[in-house]
Order: sequence, then C-alpha cells, then structure tokens
Amino acid sequence: MEQEVKRDITDAKDNFENRLKVFQLREQNVITATNNYNGSNERYKLGQITSVKLRQAQLNLLNAKTSKNLAKYNAKLAESQLLQLIGQLLHT
Repeated sequence: MEQEVKRDITDAKDNFENRLKVFQLREQNVITATNNYNGSNERYKLGQITSVKLRQAQLNLLNAKTSKNLAKYNAKLAESQLLQLIGQLLHT
C-alpha cells in the first residue's frame, strides 16, 4: 500500500512538472506569435503583405494564446491532483 501511494505521488509530480514545462513553452509561443503579428502589422501598413497574411498572423496569435490558456489549466489540474494525493497522505 505504501509503495502504491509513493508511486501515485511520483506519477502525479512528474505529470505536474511535464504540464508546467508545456505551459512555459506555450508562453514562449505567445511571445513569438506576438512578435510575428507586430511585424506583420507593420508590413501590412507599409503595403508589403496582404490583409489575408495579416489575418493569418492574428489567428496564429489567438491560437497561441488559447493553447497557453489550455496548458495553464492542465498544469493547474495536475497540481490540484498532486496536492490532493499529498493531502490524503498527510491525513492518513
């Protein structure tokens, strides 16, 4: 029973750490997408790209933000599961 609890906590901890790393990567993606959008917006104002390409940059930024929010939710969920397992261990 003790080994099973330890294994569950280790798995939950690893899951949380992995999801946290994914969230951090998604944050970087938002920064990159923001920079790309800003550059595309400037090029659009100068007439160097079409409105379709600007719209694609906007969509890429929106998708990056959505992915970041989902990754944050998943990390928080994994953190909650880890804390729940640790709490159960402390209360037994």
